Amino acid sequence: MKKSIAGGLWTVCLAVSASLAASTAIEAQQSGEIRVRVVSAFENPVGEADVRIVGLGRAMHIEGAEEARFSNVPAGDYLIEVESARAGRGLARALVVAGEITEVVVVVSFFFHGQELIVSVGAGGTQSDLYTPSHVVRGIDLKASARTSLGETLSDQPGVNSSYHGPGSSRPLIRGLGGARVRVLESGLGSGDASTTSPDHAPGVEAMAADRIEVIRGPATLIYGSSAIGGVVNIVDGRVPNELPAHPLTASMTLRGGTVADERNLAGRIDGAAGRVAVHLSGLYRNTQDYAIPGFAAIDEDHGPGAEEEEEEEAIPGILDNSSVETSRVAGGLSYVGDNGFIGVSFLGYDSDYGVPGGHGHGEEDEGEGDVRVDLRQRRADFMAGWRLGGDFLKGIEARFGVADYQHFEVLVDEASGDRDIETRFFNNEWEGRLHAEHVLAEGSRGAFGIHAQNRDFEAIGEEAFVPPTSTFQFAAFLFEEFDLGRVGLQAGTRIETRRTEAEGVGTRRTDQGLSASLGGAFRTSDVVSFVLSAARSAKLPSAEELFSNGPHLATQVFELGDPNLATETGYSFDAGIRIDGGSVRAELSVFSNSFAGFTYQAFTGAEQDGLPVARWSQADAVFTGFEVHTEVELFHYGDGHFVLDASGDYVRAELTETDRPLPRIPPLRFGAGLGYESPTWHGHVQVRRVSGQDRVAAFEEPTDGYTLVRSSLGYRIFQGRIAHDIVLSGTNLTDREARSHTSFLKELAPLPGREVRLTYQLSF
Repeated sequence: MKKSIAGGLWTVCLAVSASLAASTAIEAQQSGEIRVRVVSAFENPVGEADVRIVGLGRAMHIEGAEEARFSNVPAGDYLIEVESARAGRGLARALVVAGEITEVVVVVSFFFHGQELIVSVGAGGTQSDLYTPSHVVRGIDLKASARTSLGETLSDQPGVNSSYHGPGSSRPLIRGLGGARVRVLESGLGSGDASTTSPDHAPGVEAMAADRIEVIRGPATLIYGSSAIGGVVNIVDGRVPNELPAHPLTASMTLRGGTVADERNLAGRIDGAAGRVAVHLSGLYRNTQDYAIPGFAAIDEDHGPGAEEEEEEEAIPGILDNSSVETSRVAGGLSYVGDNGFIGVSFLGYDSDYGVPGGHGHGEEDEGEGDVRVDLRQRRADFMAGWRLGGDFLKGIEARFGVADYQHFEVLVDEASGDRDIETRFFNNEWEGRLHAEHVLAEGSRGAFGIHAQNRDFEAIGEEAFVPPTSTFQFAAFLFEEFDLGRVGLQAGTRIETRRTEAEGVGTRRTDQGLSASLGGAFRTSDVVSFVLSAARSAKLPSAEELFSNGPHLATQVFELGDPNLATETGYSFDAGIRIDGGSVRAELSVFSNSFAGFTYQAFTGAEQDGLPVARWSQADAVFTGFEVHTEVELFHYGDGHFVLDASGDYVRAELTETDRPLPRIPPLRFGAGLGYESPTWHGHVQVRRVSGQDRVAAFEEPTDGYTLVRSSLGYRIFQGRIAHDIVLSGTNLTDREARSHTSFLKELAPLPGREVRLTYQLSF
């Protein structure tokens, strides 16, 4: 069955490719023309800008008061995105009618960055088109703030925390959920790694190489399956070009250095086109040393008065041992882009060597035998093709297919000699394909339907082989619809999924099915204020790790036991919120409640095996409730400069329903405020954030103290013709406070980094 599905997906992809060659048929369709005029927030013409039609692969560069004119555009509803290095960004919609000219005015500004484009859910659109919270990180803000792991890069976003397992490995946690409940994507396909197997396994993705990172929360993410109940993080890096660039050649180079870990970071990218062929090349290299911390790494009463002299000599204050990271990444892509579609391929190589702080020997008798490092390697190839149809019902079709070959070795480094011995080998071979079609049922509606298939072969060999070799195959069909009824909007989605999991050598095979569905509504009381409400029924199918684990898992310091009889976890989610999007105010408040029947979690049994406490994958009813709030207010502006006050906060409360016992590693209340300034040449920001202590802890879990962090940044942009120079000086944890993340397995052994000053320089044209 797996081969037939894979073959079917390849057949569909080839069919899409063949369709691109049928240009005469496309030209024969009825089409119209789009004329775009770009102005600043003060209604003045913008000096220069790049204008593109989202999803159609067509872009144009304009200067002065020039209009962007696109002819032979298939009839339909489009988003027009404009970006100007000197004036900012903007989005607008264009409804193309056959035989007519559609005129659009796009206002660009640095203030609020306009309504961000979201491509991860449904048929795509702006943030206001979604009925669940979303955030986008992009541009120089992303380059300057990106850290060595994905979880830490996004941990400042409302509702997002990090599973922090040292600087080399952390995944995002969304609304208290993580692991197999948060889907990490690269341009719409899974990252193809083993990061959901263990918190010390890093995702095979690189935030600093991304054009943009989208974070989507709530019921709308269910089209990505049972591993997206918590949310979706989509890293869009453009390595498969889907449009011709506005310039024949664009490039960027980013240099970054930081003090806390003596960081050295170099990234570069080139995008170009020759005729209809678009090319992408990019590379990155990062090297960091063990990072600085305030005080001792471990929370240990022996570090206080009366400590043994020998133990004091072993603990070195001010440094987190074995926290260095070395990463390299190379990617290339090639596409043929037509007037109404594209077909392209890309190849990626990603290597990372990082330490696991805190150390873990193999049982009590092996304590202190050396540092453990992870040597990660991933090679993947991706194929993408899209075709804009412009028909009355079927508007477009897109196919994505990726193959990933992932492996990492857990290496024990001898403290005396520096010799490296491989303790455990992890292998993950995975392919994934997605085919979706955009359609229109009636006027004022749009949607997408499609199929999704994925196959994963996982194997661990060695000391930490706590999961037997497993093979997992899943197939799903999904549907997403949107209806615009004026002041009222409706969204609905559903996904039917089948997963077959087999443990080799154990002789166990099982097949699970799940049905997920969501319904949302938006009620616009005015052009400024809207209320949103959504509900979903989700089905999370058990993973191979939850079913078949049986062995010591030393990264988490537990002996893991799976349960092959686990049932499908059923969740019921409710989101409600209010949005304000006015001329000088933008705010969003969301409250949520997620109830789970048969919530799958690790429960400590009180027993020990191999010197480790035993944790069994178990099920019980649970409920997660909380809120997220984010607001930005323009205080005043002077010329093109805007002074903005921002504030944000989030909270999650999670507990087992029957016993009212808290679940482990749930993030505490966070809140903060900042003051920013933004103009075409200068931008700056200072923020204070308070993370409360967490004393609602699960059995065998220790409470965590609260802390306050201060950060700031100051940036300057210089123009030389088409060349832009960005210089950003930023600082984090400026008061050098000890901070420990309650969501981390290592919170008692590895605090967050101390004071850091970072300098980022980017040249682009």
